[in-house]
Amino acid sequence: MYSYFKSEALKMRHTFAERLIIIAPLFTILLALLIMPGMYFQVECYNWFYSLILPGMISLGCTLVAMKDKKMKNMGVISLPINLKKVWIAKILVCMVMTFIACFLLFLGTSAIGAITNYKNAFRIPMLNGFLGVIVLVVTFMWQIPICMFIGTKLGMLPTLLINVGAYSVFAIMAATESYWWIVPYSIPSRLMCPILKILPNGLPAVEESFTYKPELLSSSVVLPGVTITIILFLILTVITAKWYKGQEAK
Repeated sequence: MYSYFKSEALKMRHTFAERLIIIAPLFTILLALLIMPGMYFQVECYNWFYSLILPGMISLGCTLVAMKDKKMKNMGVISLPINLKKVWIAKILVCMVMTFIACFLLFLGTSAIGAITNYKNAFRIPMLNGFLGVIVLVVTFMWQIPICMFIGTKLGMLPTLLINVGAYSVFAIMAATESYWWIVPYSIPSRLMCPILKILPNGLPAVEESFTYKPELLSSSVVLPGVTITIILFLILTVITAKWYKGQEAK
């Protein structure tokens, strides 16, 4: 499996998909510094990242990874004596690593700038919470990887971007604070960030004065169910899309 992963990772060398790993967190940090450089810098940085930038990065990155072989009508892999299921899973793993690196870079940048600026009365996110937050974000977003790769292969980059980012933008705010949040996968990351980062889905700090604040939103009891649901969904979508990709050799 490692050889498959290494091969897919090499295909992404010096491509826009690889550059997205740095562009996404850097753009988020610069945007937060420009618009909200004061006491809510860390809050807005994390919120903008998982509310807009990360879904967009996954949509673009997954499509670029999936389309790499399609440019040659998959002849570069179909004609070889290899396991196409493993090729597809390797592509998914590459996207997961890209997602993790981007999230970790955001964590490092946000934590460093938050410590350097040292604004009085700033709403600070402890480093441990920030690190746990990015780990949970990777896990709760990874189910989007196989589905974005599939949609990207079928429809292309722009439809994938519009569908994934549009769905997340709507459901992350509408369902995340409701009792049925766990039924809507798009709402899970935002819901879990409430107790971990103390940030509401609407981007406000999770304090009594904030609009849509509810005391139950800070309960950490939602973390394990949310993570479990997204892992199961990820495994199901990976198996289904891998079987579909393997079927390409019959065409």
